[in-house]
Amino acid sequence: MNFPVFKAFSAGLAYIVAHFFTIIKILWLPTLLLIAVQVYLMPSMIDAQVQLGGMEQGGDPTAMFAAMGPMFRAMGLLYLAMAIAYPMMIAGLLRHVIRGEAPRLPFYLWFGADELRIVAAFLLLIIMTIILYIAGGLLVMVVGLILSLVAGALGGILMGVGILALVGALIWFFVRMSIVYAAAVGERTVGVAEAWNITEGHFWGLFFYWILWVFVMIVAGLVFLALILPSYMPLMMEMMSSMSDPAAMEQLNVRMLEMQGDMWDLSKPGAWVSVISTYLFTMVYTALWVVPAGIAYRYLVGEERGR
Repeated sequence: MNFPVFKAFSAGLAYIVAHFFTIIKILWLPTLLLIAVQVYLMPSMIDAQVQLGGMEQGGDPTAMFAAMGPMFRAMGLLYLAMAIAYPMMIAGLLRHVIRGEAPRLPFYLWFGADELRIVAAFLLLIIMTIILYIAGGLLVMVVGLILSLVAGALGGILMGVGILALVGALIWFFVRMSIVYAAAVGERTVGVAEAWNITEGHFWGLFFYWILWVFVMIVAGLVFLALILPSYMPLMMEMMSSMSDPAAMEQLNVRMLEMQGDMWDLSKPGAWVSVISTYLFTMVYTALWVVPAGIAYRYLVGEERGR
């Protein structure tokens, strides 16, 4: 049976509307904690980037490392917070979509077996993607060089075709793995092998299904940009008109970083709008890719197994 693209897409939209308050209940606290960590860490991270940007190339390495230290510490803490918060949000949503389990409290804040499976699945996906990218890239490069030597200009064209084939292979892989977290929660395993088996023969259906959701995500992203972009627009116009002037671009990049720092400094005017917008967008965006994955899993394995 072919994957029912429009039926599943409609079911996903209906699910988000029908269970809107449960979705908010699951997401609001982990997202709030993640945004709080970003508010705490981002100003120091951006300050370090501004300092690095103001240093001359070939300058004192000790000063450079001293400036990089706070940035790397802040980045490490931010990634740690994301590694805790996102598995919570993903698992909480998928437990509701797949198992029908809703939080009994007015929030979801738990890190258990499902969250650990999601972390393991994420790490495996990263490793597999790196291997596929490196192996595919090397193959395309070697074959392309050989063809260039043998066939000249035609070899260069064929190398371009090989690059497109590599991009296609990566897209194929990501589509096949698009329900991996849902499989991890639904099958109570890491989910990689299960997602691969479940999606066999359903690439095109899932591809067009995710295209529809990408359009929804773009709309959500445009709304978010409309809230934060007005303050960036004049500077972005300056950057576009100064692209041929490296010195001016360097100064504008520093100003852009400073503006990003102000966005996370709650003592600055307009920072609250940016932070609240980012908070809401994080919840919306997370729901818009996690819920559809759970819905796709339910349709692929059958409603009787999805519940």
